[in-house]
Amino acid sequence: MKKIISICMLVLCVVSLTTYAAPEVPYAVKGKQTPVTTYNVRLGYRNLDGSVTTSVSTDSPGFTAYNQESGDDYYCENGPSSPGIFLPYQLPGTITGLPAGTYEFTAERGQGNWTGYGSITVTLSPEMIGADGYITVYVPIAWAE
Repeated sequence: MKKIISICMLVLCVVSLTTYAAPEVPYAVKGKQTPVTTYNVRLGYRNLDGSVTTSVSTDSPGFTAYNQESGDDYYCENGPSSPGIFLPYQLPGTITGLPAGTYEFTAERGQGNWTGYGSITVTLSPEMIGADGYITVYVPIAWAE
């Protein structure tokens, strides 16, 4: 009888020590997770003649970036070139902290409606980052009066 009790006690001790030695941690991360990557984007224009610019006055008050995976919209404002003056706005436009993904970039229509803008779809990637930490995206100008 003493042997049976001793064996039972030994089994209980081993089971309880094994359970205690390897507890389930409720906050442990299971599996591999990739860190969230964000990007800073500088926006300019691809002109009708194919040239590009990020330093010009424009009637567009800003740009939008539509994330095609999440459906989220991100906005920037170019900012007025002079305090108290609403037009023209000055490039470049910037959007900082965009999560990784594929975006459709467009320019917002200006008050004068003198220029029509297209859109460009870009998948942000580390290879696109310039020396200054920004990805430069050029939104095409579709027509101008």
